[in-house]
Amino acid sequence: MILIRKINPEDIEQFFLWRDADIYIHNILRREVMEHKEGKRVIFIALINSTIVGTVQFVPQHGDIELADGNSTAYLQSLLVDRNYRRQGIGYSLIQAVEFEAINLNFQRLTIMVELDNLVALKLYQKMGFSFFKNSNNMWRGTEYCVICLEKSLV
Repeated sequence: MILIRKINPEDIEQFFLWRDADIYIHNILRREVMEHKEGKRVIFIALINSTIVGTVQFVPQHGDIELADGNSTAYLQSLLVDRNYRRQGIGYSLIQAVEFEAINLNFQRLTIMVELDNLVALKLYQKMGFSFFKNSNNMWRGTEYCVICLEKSLV
């Protein structure tokens, strides 16, 4: 059985180990966990038998206000499901958790960025009602990637 819930302090060590983070990612995750503790974002985890198998984040504010403005639009970030557990509805359930969080906080729109070649993720997002609203670029480890931005109305 899959359990989706907000990460808590007891999960942090397992979360870092599960992400198999190098120092670059470890530093990003540390900042994100701190923001979760401060209420600036929400990190959800998917568990099977107390083992983390997936994660996603609800982010109410983003540097690109078209993606999240802290008021009506929020951003879904870092959806990741362990390769051994894909195609079992975990990604779908994690996205639903972010949608419910956004709705409970009175957000009316949810956005996400996806790389152009990530066709599996794109298909999932479209199946869940997300649609294209703009092209953009995303910087990761000094390399700029072309991405598409998707949106979904929550009202």
